[in-house]
Amino acid sequence: MKQININKNYYKDFTKIHLIIFFLGLFTLFLVVETLILSSEYRDSMANDVLEQFNNQQINLARQTAGGIEKFLADILRDLKLLSKYPNIFSRGGDSVKTILEQFYEKNDQDVIHFYRLDEKGIMTDIFPDNVAQGKDFSFRNYFAMTRKTLTPHVSKFIKVQGDYWTLVIACPVLRNHEGKKQFKGLVAATISVSKLSALFFEPFALSKGSYGWLMDDEGTIIINPFHMEWVGKNINSVFGSNGEKGIEAITSRMRKGDEGLGNYTYRAVDKYAAFSPLRIGQRVCSVAICAPIEEVKQFMHVTFGKERKLLAFVILAIIIAGVSIMFLTRHIYLARLEEHSWGRLMEIYKAMSNGACIIAPDYTIVLINPALLKSMGAEAEPITAPCYVFFTGQQQPCRECPIKDTWDRGAPSYALKRFTPLSGKIFTAEVVTLPLSLTYDVRPHVFCYIKNLTEEITLKKKLTQSQKMAEIGELAAGIAHEIRNPLLSICSASEMLKDSPNHDTDEIALAGVIHTEARALENVIREFLLYARPPMLNRVQFQLNHLIEKICDEARARQDFRFPITIETRCAKGLPKAYLDKNRLSQVIWNLLQNAVDAIEKPGVVRITTAWKDIKGGHPRRKNIYLIVEDTGKGVDPELEKDIFKPFFTTKEKGLGMGLALVQQAVESHQGNIRHESNSPGTRFVVTLPLMS
Repeated sequence: MKQININKNYYKDFTKIHLIIFFLGLFTLFLVVETLILSSEYRDSMANDVLEQFNNQQINLARQTAGGIEKFLADILRDLKLLSKYPNIFSRGGDSVKTILEQFYEKNDQDVIHFYRLDEKGIMTDIFPDNVAQGKDFSFRNYFAMTRKTLTPHVSKFIKVQGDYWTLVIACPVLRNHEGKKQFKGLVAATISVSKLSALFFEPFALSKGSYGWLMDDEGTIIINPFHMEWVGKNINSVFGSNGEKGIEAITSRMRKGDEGLGNYTYRAVDKYAAFSPLRIGQRVCSVAICAPIEEVKQFMHVTFGKERKLLAFVILAIIIAGVSIMFLTRHIYLARLEEHSWGRLMEIYKAMSNGACIIAPDYTIVLINPALLKSMGAEAEPITAPCYVFFTGQQQPCRECPIKDTWDRGAPSYALKRFTPLSGKIFTAEVVTLPLSLTYDVRPHVFCYIKNLTEEITLKKKLTQSQKMAEIGELAAGIAHEIRNPLLSICSASEMLKDSPNHDTDEIALAGVIHTEARALENVIREFLLYARPPMLNRVQFQLNHLIEKICDEARARQDFRFPITIETRCAKGLPKAYLDKNRLSQVIWNLLQNAVDAIEKPGVVRITTAWKDIKGGHPRRKNIYLIVEDTGKGVDPELEKDIFKPFFTTKEKGLGMGLALVQQAVESHQGNIRHESNSPGTRFVVTLPLMS
């Protein structure tokens, strides 16, 4: 296509783009405010969550520490039970027992200070590593007495050996079966350093900078506290007995009972959180406590929220930058593409026009033509290089009184009626309007031509004129029929009186009967004609069409006046909605179609009435049609007569006026519906379509 030098004036809707930018700004502001609100709610929620999470961590750590110590001691006790069952353990002294003790010592990776054996009198017979205590009497120790008495393993109290050095002894009896009884043959024991327990279970962890853990036995004595070494060996009440300290008594009371939980206490004007969990050591219940200053937890939360505030500021800044960037980018893209899209939309409208349109170059060449004009001309491709006078009229030179030349001469729009001779051979008259596409007069501008095919309009005008004439003739005929009807009624009445008069002989009465019969027939014709000629006035009511059909079919079956045995079937659609229709008119339609179907059957047959409903194809999704179908197995309609069956006074019956189908069509069309005839094999099928009105 040639480049067209057209001055394109595009309308740039700045109000629209400014409104878009304004709403984008409001949306950005909304996002910022909503982010601030959500962050405040999130901060409050996070404060509770962080505190709850910290407390959970604290109680879990206390529980894990207690469980770890219990498992550590249980592992050592399991080794002692295994050691007590060794056969060589019964020998008194010797390298074999010492070797076994050494093996168990190395197995525990030096977690135990000593493994040793006491005989039944409490004398230490063997120990590893070597110690000056070998050969000494330990019968005075409580763990020896309790083990010998109960013949079960026993864990001693925490024993202060010297200075701040504390140990714990786990003893397991060495038993021998003699005549079905267990005899005490001493015990094997392990000495565990409390410092080892502290190093293993209390020093590695730290919930916060000032957090620490401590171990209290069942008498309230503090055994382990790496953070406050001065507490070790002291009773908890003596440690927390100074003024200004509160909350510890409730915590230690619960700890002595073997409870697990959380609490707050104050020590030396410092508020602390405490989580405690019970620890079973032998027959006693000790307790592990994990403490942390409340102020450190608050500082941790402050640091956490400080990072959150920085992140919030970054998010808000990002939202603002993104919003402003989107606003400027939207404006730039909108303005950059407005001209391009405007031309594209103009071409879409140009191609979608129902009437013809084209653009003519200064040399009469057609440079652009829309599909509607191509269709009117019967062309399949655009005549890009053809002059307009060749393509439209078949001439070899410009037309006389050419509106395009007139536009060039005057520089203004022009109008003309032209006769076109397209390639299809169907000559038509068109209305041509031409517009210049440039206001410059130095050279000829391109010309836009609007071409309206007047063939359909002329045809419609002719039909309208013919309809008006027919309407006038119809009104005149209706008036004449009305004037004739009154004398006919008088003739009918007079002839009926003559028939019943005793003053006339048989011939005269017969003649009066003929007059009465023919006058009645003529009066029926006039009545049917007036009914057809009268404009239909509908009285719509809401009713169920299926019910009306069933009622009429029941009445028809009850009459039994058919020439041949006829079965009347109904196939009514389930769920057919009620519709606003003229019940009397629809009754007339159903009766006429049913009677025509019965009359068309010349042997035993079937008349079937069917209803259906569905969406209108291509229409509004909520609009629906109701279908009434009447079909029979009769002789059918002669194809040559199909075009005349709906005409008034057309009939193929010996008796009948020929107004039935004409009145049916009039009633259906008055409901904005339609009726069509279809030939069946055998028989005839009439399909009535009615719009469903709610």
